[in-house]
Amino acid sequence: MAHEPVLRSCTICGTGSPLERSVPEAELFRCPECDHCFTDLNSVAGLETYGAEYFETTHKRWFENPNYPLFRRIASYLSKLPARAEVIDVGCGRGDFLRFLGGAGLDLSLVGVDFAAPAPGSGIHFIRGDVMEVPIAQSFDAVVSLAVIEHVPDVHRFVERLRELCVPGGLIVIMTNHEGGLLYRLARLLHRLGYRRPCERLYSKHHLNHFNVSSLTRLLRLHRLAIEDIRYHNTPIAAVDIPAASAATETILRALVWGVWILGRLTRQTFLQVVVCRRHLDTPDTPG
Repeated sequence: MAHEPVLRSCTICGTGSPLERSVPEAELFRCPECDHCFTDLNSVAGLETYGAEYFETTHKRWFENPNYPLFRRIASYLSKLPARAEVIDVGCGRGDFLRFLGGAGLDLSLVGVDFAAPAPGSGIHFIRGDVMEVPIAQSFDAVVSLAVIEHVPDVHRFVERLRELCVPGGLIVIMTNHEGGLLYRLARLLHRLGYRRPCERLYSKHHLNHFNVSSLTRLLRLHRLAIEDIRYHNTPIAAVDIPAASAATETILRALVWGVWILGRLTRQTFLQVVVCRRHLDTPDTPG
């Protein structure tokens, strides 16, 4: 007698979703309706924490190599805001993006919120804590969140919080990984062929939600955010953590990643996606 497949509710649309694969740190389910891939939280031994070692050791390469091309792209949107417009970076880490804005000559009031203790930055107001819990009384002309939403268990609550922080008619900019990108596709192919390491790294418990462009824009539209632009980016090659047995092997693997980056750019199957949206003027306080 065949067993019924184990289903988990999709974190985007709620559809019952079957197990797609297991990796050492998590079980991954994929929605047949919106193609969203997500981690079953019950399969994770413990959620990631964000102490000093997260920035200084675990993801050292990422934080030592800020994505300045991405920062410049987002700054081009913010440059259209009125003088002294208020901008908040949700999940600002140590404040790299805010410090970039502070040095870009834009007349903006800058606020950042994160678990982490920020590095000093003149003219920037940092709030330490969980954005879902800390009281933030003001609203902002632009809300930016870079590489955060993929870590969040309740993505609907998170997007609603971003919308609450945004003034009616204001901008919300979200960057996350692009599961429809070429690197992810190659990792899944290699997993089927028996080489599991790339898949295990991309789909570790570090990320709980793996958005493609369709699933991310669907989530945002459910919260009545109007999509204005979608951009495709890669992280700097130097920011990619590539464990290798030797320097020569690392050089070869980094060259391969560079090739994937180039192909991804040509085909819009990059490693990162950036969605720019606007809060409707008539959006009520809860999604309909």
